[in-house]
Amino acid sequence: MNAALYARFSTDLQRATSIEDQFRNCRKRADAEGWSIVATFADQAMTGSDASRPQYQAMLSAASRNEFAILIIDDLSRLTRDSVEAERTIRRLEFNGIRIISTSDGYDSNSKARKVHRGFKGLMNEIFIDDLRERVHRGLTGVAMKHYWTGGRAFGYRLTPILDPVEKDQYGQPARIATRLEIDEAQAEVVKEIFNRYSDCMSCLAIARELNSRAVPHPGLAWKKKTRRCPGWMGSSVRVIIKNPLYTGFVRWNASQFVRNPDTEKVTRRKRPKSEWITRQDDDVRIVSDELFERAQTRTQRSTNSDERLKTGGKAKYLLSGVLVCGTCSANYVIADARSYACSGHWNGGACSNRIRVRRDSIERALLGPIRTELLSPDRCKRMVMEMHTSYAERMKASAQRAETMPQEIAALDARLERLRERLKAGDPDMTADELQAIIERAEAKRRELASANGRIIASDGAKIISLLPKAAEYYGQRIAQGLDGDLRAAAKARPIVRELLGGKVELIPGEEEGSLYAHYGLHMAALLRSAGTSQRLDRI
Repeated sequence: MNAALYARFSTDLQRATSIEDQFRNCRKRADAEGWSIVATFADQAMTGSDASRPQYQAMLSAASRNEFAILIIDDLSRLTRDSVEAERTIRRLEFNGIRIISTSDGYDSNSKARKVHRGFKGLMNEIFIDDLRERVHRGLTGVAMKHYWTGGRAFGYRLTPILDPVEKDQYGQPARIATRLEIDEAQAEVVKEIFNRYSDCMSCLAIARELNSRAVPHPGLAWKKKTRRCPGWMGSSVRVIIKNPLYTGFVRWNASQFVRNPDTEKVTRRKRPKSEWITRQDDDVRIVSDELFERAQTRTQRSTNSDERLKTGGKAKYLLSGVLVCGTCSANYVIADARSYACSGHWNGGACSNRIRVRRDSIERALLGPIRTELLSPDRCKRMVMEMHTSYAERMKASAQRAETMPQEIAALDARLERLRERLKAGDPDMTADELQAIIERAEAKRRELASANGRIIASDGAKIISLLPKAAEYYGQRIAQGLDGDLRAAAKARPIVRELLGGKVELIPGEEEGSLYAHYGLHMAALLRSAGTSQRLDRI
């Protein structure tokens, strides 16, 4: 039996060796059962309430492809601390025939009491998150009322730890009891320059470009994020500084809260009532005057356009929206004007050196034209159907051979179960009743797996799927054609199809020739039955 391991720890304050400890317990169980470990998945410093963890999603994808039959975890809380997500995930894994084993809390998805077990554990895990959230909020409120800093790193300031004169931490160093915010003089000069230039009618983009041209260190250097939208200053980072009242010495805490949308899993910021805010005026952290700050806010309000037609909310519109990526800085290519795409890293502040734009109609024609031709080609569809028929016949032949031997395996397992039950009934001098019962349960689980696999082999019917191939190709081609013709609604429906056909992302890389731009991508094998990568030059505007 093939098994996969999944492990997770929550914050970067925990030891990275926690992953190793969890895997050690999981491997111990796998070795005792004789299971082969074919894959391991681990998310480090990620909360269990977030279902978008990359390795967690990779594990679920591998399970959907039946790459393993057993998932071993150290504790159900490692899988997720959201009771709704836990139930949904476990049911999905069970539907795919995956057995779930939890080494520390004894969960086994083959147990008859599994629903009670996971329901109780899921409730406990979610209550733990709620209690932890309340304790952290209560503690931070106390810190704010003592006039200490409760936030993260703010550009223009440095964080100075306040150490306990008596207490020591676990490493024998003075314990950190709070953090004080102090002005960083070098960064404070940049903040003053931003406010002055913006008040003098310089745009956020122009300010960002100038700061990047002088190689001024940007706020993202202090972030703990592993990846950033793009290195350097951007118009959005300048705008955030302009709107922050902290630079006038106005310190506030508990002004907002963050909640997770149960449908999209995205975290949304919500304002709290002002009656719940904890505020104070601290002139020791003032960088700009009230007059300069108000001038900047007045210009921000004056430049805001109330026309709802201009507020698209950043929604994707075209067939290639969200698909094109700059090969220089890894930022997305975005619509820069009415007819062309540009690197957002360069367009939104000049942080990227890739200044080459490409016409939207040109790149759509270059990338999607051949795909439309291939999809609508009768010869291509005919070859795809023949290829799938051949593969289907080979799989059915192997399944038939497996089906012939499976009844004998099930019969042998039934005989073994009968002997084990007799030993349990009569008593065994070498094994306790609990040990025998555990062996019987494992044997029964294996019999259920064999019987389920036998049923799937008999019920297989891939011919129906093959018959839909020409219709699917025609549908894809129609959707792409409508999107190319300017139908935004059709483009929204065709965009996932395009992303799948192009292998997810298209990397746009400047060539050695002045103004040349190359698109690197891979066509999806299942769609076009060829795995050759493509390198294609695009025409510049």
